[in-house]
Amino acid sequence: MRSKLIIAIIAGGILGSLLVLSLMYFFEKPSSRTSGLQLVSNDSTDNEPKNQQLLVYGNYMNLDSTNFLLIPLGMKTLDKPSGGGLRSKSSDEYETSIYGNDYRNFKYNFYSLSFNNCNNIIFYNKINDETHLLLQTPAIISQFYFPYYDEEYKGKKFWFILMAIREYDTNADGYINELDAEKVYLSDLSGKNRIGITPDNTQLVDWFIDAPTNTILMKVRFDSNNDGKFDYYDDIEILKTAISSPDIGKIIIGKEIKNSINKILNKIQ
Repeated sequence: MRSKLIIAIIAGGILGSLLVLSLMYFFEKPSSRTSGLQLVSNDSTDNEPKNQQLLVYGNYMNLDSTNFLLIPLGMKTLDKPSGGGLRSKSSDEYETSIYGNDYRNFKYNFYSLSFNNCNNIIFYNKINDETHLLLQTPAIISQFYFPYYDEEYKGKKFWFILMAIREYDTNADGYINELDAEKVYLSDLSGKNRIGITPDNTQLVDWFIDAPTNTILMKVRFDSNNDGKFDYYDDIEILKTAISSPDIGKIIIGKEIKNSINKILNKIQ
């Protein structure tokens, strides 16, 4: 009898643990998919209450060889709305773990914007006080690189902005976030004249300037299995485009090389 009681207690503990884990998975799984910009659904009505948004200003930065100041903007949905309207704070007043260290050094004497959850950028002209926004639609600026040359730099200088923008809810989950595809653009230093240089349904992994040929090489991840995700199951291609006349990058590794690589891999246990 005693052994049966012990077995029953152990079995009950195991079942209880499985139940707790199942509940944790059930409640935590949706939250991992609901970060980013939540889009208004097409069947929404004007009577539905909308979340209050907090506008967060990042630290400004001079855009080299121009009269522009760059001012990054982030949007934060308030968990406990305190009334209508749009409020604003600067990044040093908000969560430094999310909105801190706005810029960092990058290769080729470019700066990289590291203002997390950046949704837009204000271009402010210090001379004539004119301003304009980089974007006119909800989006996430996932990568943003611009030149910033010091007096010691003696190499070739490039005057463009390279940016990767998540503009669409490509996996149709109601949010724009890191799970969605991003489009890479090359623009002049005003940010007004953008030209797409990567195909649709891709994400940028890394990029490289080849100064002698005045070209950009990009490692780009494709959703090659069409599962709506970008992970190690997907193919990475290397694309090339000219800086002086940018266009959608061309794949530089042909089928013959890929077939040779696959033959080598198939010989490995």
